Amino acid sequence: MSQGAALKKLEEEKGIVVRFVIERSANHGDSLDREIDNEHSQTNDFIILNHVEAPEECSKKIKIFFVNAVESWDAEFYVKVNNDVYVKIDALGATLSTHLDKPRVYMGCMNSGEVFSEPTHKWYEPDWWKFGDAKSYFRHASHEIYAISRALGQFISINRSIFWIYAHVYVSAGSWFIGLDVKLVDERKFCCSSWSTGSICAAG
Repeated sequence: MSQGAALKKLEEEKGIVVRFVIERSANHGDSLDREIDNEHSQTNDFIILNHVEAPEECSKKIKIFFVNAVESWDAEFYVKVNNDVYVKIDALGATLSTHLDKPRVYMGCMNSGEVFSEPTHKWYEPDWWKFGDAKSYFRHASHEIYAISRALGQFISINRSIFWIYAHVYVSAGSWFIGLDVKLVDERKFCCSSWSTGSICAAG
C-alpha cells in the first residue's frame, strides 16, 4: 500500500488525519519546490505552508500550521508532532478521547525551565525580562508532541495576527493560552525521551 493510500485508510477507518508539514524553499519555484509539488499531487500527504523554511521562523510556522489545519479540518483535536518522533496512533487516539468532555484542552509533557538572558547563550531569550526576577518559563508542553482542542485551534486562527512570538517555538505556543480558561493536561504519555511504560511516543 502506498503512503498516500495508507493515510487515506487511516482517515477513513479511525478518523485520524496525518500530514507532513513543510514550507516553501527560499528559492521559490526551484527544483525542491517542484519535487514537493509532484509528490504531493500523487500522495496528498503534505500540508505545504506558504512560508519560507528557516530555523528562526519555527514559531511562526506552528501558528500558520494550526491556522491551516483548522481551516482544512473540523477536528476534535489538532496535534503537532516533531518529524523525528514515532507515535502509536491508536494509543494517541485513545488518550485524546478521554478528554472529549473538556472544551478547551492544551495537552503535552509539561515542563518549565530557566530563561537565559545572555545573548551568547545557545538558548538566549531576547524577551527574558518579561519572565520576572526568577527567570523561569511558565508551564508549557515540550516540543516533541502536544495537542490542542478544537476551540483553542479556532482561537489561534481568529487571533493569529496578535500573538507574540518568543525565541522558542514551544514557549510561544504555550504563551498563547495564558490567561484563558484552558485545562492544561500534563500527560506523561506524551514524554517521548524513550519508550517508557505507557508512553505513546519515542524520539528518534
